[in-house]
Amino acid sequence: MRTGRITLTTLAAAATLCTVLTPATAVAQERPAGSPTGTATAVNTLSRAQLDAYWTPERLRTAKPAPAPKAVPGTRPTPRAATAPTGKPVHVPATRPTADGAPKARSSVWGTVGRLHFSVPGRGNFVCSANVVTSNNRSVVATARHCGFGEGGTNYRFAPGYNKGATPQGWWGWRSAGWVTGGGQENDNAFLVLDTPGGRRVQDVVGSTGLGFNWTSGYARILGLPGGEGKDFAVWCGGQGFAGPDGQRLMNNCNGMTGGASGGAWIENYQPDGSATQTGAYSGSFGAAAAASSFRTEAFNVWNGAQNTW
Repeated sequence: MRTGRITLTTLAAAATLCTVLTPATAVAQERPAGSPTGTATAVNTLSRAQLDAYWTPERLRTAKPAPAPKAVPGTRPTPRAATAPTGKPVHVPATRPTADGAPKARSSVWGTVGRLHFSVPGRGNFVCSANVVTSNNRSVVATARHCGFGEGGTNYRFAPGYNKGATPQGWWGWRSAGWVTGGGQENDNAFLVLDTPGGRRVQDVVGSTGLGFNWTSGYARILGLPGGEGKDFAVWCGGQGFAGPDGQRLMNNCNGMTGGASGGAWIENYQPDGSATQTGAYSGSFGAAAAASSFRTEAFNVWNGAQNTW
């Protein structure tokens, strides 16, 4: 296991472990009746000018890493076999950037992952991580529910490729959000629909990471941007993923994924060119292991609603 800083490389389609479907036709099966989970949505009511005005240099500087869900105490969990998903596995392929002047030969998951700023009224300003994922509207990022969703979170703003304050592709604001309700770390999923400043759609500019719903855990990497002094850039750790007792994804010996890494991408099928498939979102810790959600049917439903919001 190791962590490290990575530069941008070429994006290619992720390898497929299940039936490949386009975003317009991908269908996931429902989970058993009686599931305590559901979905919720929110809509931004601020103009782009108001959002930009809110994020003053001081607020950007003092934004704190979002507090992760309370860690479950205990020693390092014992790896256990992953249970079969209740829904049909779905794979949505990654895309290359298509915008004029976009760095088509350099786009990878390291160009799609980035910094997410947001605020919670009465609590302050925070940072998380998010990742551009494939969508019909070419404007969706995946992150974690605990990044303010369901708590009145607002003022969301995202910068792909963020590195120590540098935003090579600029900032995108948000138009709407959807997230999975109920459950714990296994359902810590949220998706944001970004705005289109100057007509620019984020997926056109940086490409997108593919998506895998209802997958079992294999060898994986976690990518995120920890906050705080000396940690404000993308890092990764990798290892064999295994199932937690509540259905979350776990990985032992993952160091460095703290604070603002929440909402970062749990990816599988990582290729030398940087292409990958995201199957969950980083959600803090479970004992001594790093934990992530799983993209299940509920997450599919949220993503499908987000990707078809124009």
